[in-house]
Amino acid sequence: MQLHGYLRQRLVSMRSHCYDRVVPRHADPEQQRAAIAEAVGDLLAGGGVEAVSLRSVAAAAGVSMGRVQHYYRTKDDLLLDTLRRSHLEMEHHIEGRVSAPGAPIDILTTILEELLGEHPATQRAIRVSAAFAVRASKSPKVMAILTDGDEEILALAVEVVRQAQFAGAAPSELDPLLEAKALVALASGLGTSVALYGTSSDEARATLHHQLRKYAH
Repeated sequence: MQLHGYLRQRLVSMRSHCYDRVVPRHADPEQQRAAIAEAVGDLLAGGGVEAVSLRSVAAAAGVSMGRVQHYYRTKDDLLLDTLRRSHLEMEHHIEGRVSAPGAPIDILTTILEELLGEHPATQRAIRVSAAFAVRASKSPKVMAILTDGDEEILALAVEVVRQAQFAGAAPSELDPLLEAKALVALASGLGTSVALYGTSSDEARATLHHQLRKYAH
């Protein structure tokens, strides 16, 4: 999962990104690359890697096949850039919700709610990520994109558990790291269920909040 924004502002820095959804005829190269990658993202979200071909990408983006090849030398280059942009778009959306300081439990709740895939951008990113699941084990570049930001979310979850223990709201014998890993894994799994298997967003949210209430104080 990809996440920078508020968490990395606390630890490193914060970035913002913009995206175009149509290939403008006279756009600069970056705009055209972004729009082509956007079309690939739609194909990936709808049919997986098998749906992506030079012809299908050109048709979806409304450009010639030569134009696609001009900006992306290989299919792998195109897929990797699409994955990166998809996660940055999700990051941008999450940053919009976590834009002000707040209690760690509130920040964590907001982030994990977003991982449920209720917002179209997040759900699309989950579907795109799923298309790369098999490739991740064989491609360090794919793995780096899919896991970038995980440590920041996990660190915040650990902080939430420890604060709950300090306040007496959670048992002191709990292992904060294991509890944090369980919370993040729950949100990620629920998001996959919502995006890929039709699980109700309300059901996923209720399940997540059931677990988060254990650390409220």
